[in-house]
Amino acid sequence: MMNKFRKLQETWLSKFILILTALSFMSLFGVSGYMGSVGKNKPVIKVDEYEVLQSEIAQRLEQQMQVAKGLFGDNLELNESIRNAMLQSIVQKVLTDTILQKTADEQNINISDNLVRKIIYSQAEFLDAQGNFDLQKLRRVLAASGWTENRYVGSLKLDVVKQQLIQNPADNINVPNVLAEYLTKAENQKRIFKYVKIDPAKVKIDRKISQDEIEQYYEDFNAEFVAPEERDVSFIVLSTDDIAKKVTIDEAEIEAYYQENIAQFETPETRDVLQMAFENEETAQKASHALKQGKDFYDVAKELAGQDKTATNLGFVSQDMLIADMAEPVFAAAKGDVVGPVKSEMGWHIMKVADIKSGSKMDKNKAKNKIVSTLRKDKAYEQAYEISSQIEDKIGAGASLADIAKDMNVKIYEVSGLSEDGKAKSEPKAYASLLKSNDFVDTAFSYNVDEVSQVVETDDGFMVLKVDAIRDTHPKTIDEVRGEIEALWEANERSAIAQEIVNEVMHDLETGEEIEKVAERNQLPLLKTGSLPRSKNFESIAPNVMLELFQETAGTPKLINNDGVQIVAVGIDVAPAKEPSKDEVQQVARRTKMDLANDYAYALIEDFGSDYDVRVKYRLLGLAD
Repeated sequence: MMNKFRKLQETWLSKFILILTALSFMSLFGVSGYMGSVGKNKPVIKVDEYEVLQSEIAQRLEQQMQVAKGLFGDNLELNESIRNAMLQSIVQKVLTDTILQKTADEQNINISDNLVRKIIYSQAEFLDAQGNFDLQKLRRVLAASGWTENRYVGSLKLDVVKQQLIQNPADNINVPNVLAEYLTKAENQKRIFKYVKIDPAKVKIDRKISQDEIEQYYEDFNAEFVAPEERDVSFIVLSTDDIAKKVTIDEAEIEAYYQENIAQFETPETRDVLQMAFENEETAQKASHALKQGKDFYDVAKELAGQDKTATNLGFVSQDMLIADMAEPVFAAAKGDVVGPVKSEMGWHIMKVADIKSGSKMDKNKAKNKIVSTLRKDKAYEQAYEISSQIEDKIGAGASLADIAKDMNVKIYEVSGLSEDGKAKSEPKAYASLLKSNDFVDTAFSYNVDEVSQVVETDDGFMVLKVDAIRDTHPKTIDEVRGEIEALWEANERSAIAQEIVNEVMHDLETGEEIEKVAERNQLPLLKTGSLPRSKNFESIAPNVMLELFQETAGTPKLINNDGVQIVAVGIDVAPAKEPSKDEVQQVARRTKMDLANDYAYALIEDFGSDYDVRVKYRLLGLAD
């Protein structure tokens, strides 16, 4: 049900966030909520009197970035462009949600707590082994998600609002068969293209840059030829792994952890379950009778429950993944047995045990290494903070980095020529990723020469650094940038020559000359495609450009900029489309309906928003200069 409500999520990352999110139930179950102070945060999104503060956008951005790292690993480099893309997506979603909330309130659309409860109770991740709602499980998921309680309740209710305001109207769009047939024929239409490519990188330059030109470039682009501020720093690192190696764990701790976390070392029994669901007992009994007569489970499910094989086969599931009314009888049945009809609050169910995989339990001795490693890391984190406090005291008392390194028995590493983009002239390879982190760079550029930093927490422990030297930003000499100037000049020269060739080719083709002669005169290889439908492309040309090519009259030249490479293409033939099959027409109709539904949904949102005073302060969000 949750997935059904979330069809209109805008960002790619939001699909993954659904895995980690949980509901907020402060108004429903009395769970104490996190109440963050908005302080002096300014509103960045306004829809009439409805406001969204900077703090909410910042919180959502941080949450998405953490989710991304969790999904793709800590080595995922969330650079400025990715961050801005995430931020833009969040702003767009929050703006849309605010408009919809305003519209819902204007139209007196209220979502009851009772409906929210029903949705909650239907979620398997919140149920215990007996299939009953488990508030503790919900709290654990909520804590792991980083969602505030009020926000999640609002999010769930807004999903239902979206269904009423947008999804239901959009789903009612139909594509007439005559239009689907026309679109299918248009898609099946084929054309052959002849084309030439002008790549500036492959253009030959018949001269070299002169000294006068070098001097002129140096004068014209002097703002680009500036050496950034650089710093030499020394640093020490204390990793939790190193601390963990010195931690001892006794047998009593191992035994206690094993018993308290026994679920980690058990693989529950799973069963391959087939299921069919009915709204009334009469149809369920009819299906049960058909099964007793020997009919195939899938055939009965298709005929009486309207289910395909995907909906019927649940795959291998554990007992706690089934609803309470079905879990116990299904896991008490033998392989091949049919269970039901059984009634639940969701209807009538019949299930079949297609196969059984026995559970297993890892012996404590086999689990010992994993337990010891976990306990050592837990204790290492505790000790790390104690050590961190001790180092802070030493720094406050005037201890040098050498003194601290000696006391901690760690090595001092040196970095030379560190700039604010994280690049360095020399660095210890073992800590290359640390040096590129914002924490390291920000710390290195926050202190003066000979100052020792505070303790900075890292992904693997913590560090302390000292600034050894500072070289201020300064203009580079013309000799230092000669190579840069020559490369810049060559790139501009190649582009200029390539553009002259493009202009000549387009002029000759537009005056009626054949592409074969134009290609030969300009010493360009003439390329030719096979017979292509609109859905195919060549040279990785974008689909919208391919549509433009098909719309051009045969023989008309089309200029395409393909990642810097200029392509001049001419459509030379149109093959008549074959009569489409019924399946092809249906596929096009489904795809067209989906496209139209999406367009209609966005049009509805824009129409709702046009009634309000909508403002977004991009400057405060960091998305505008």
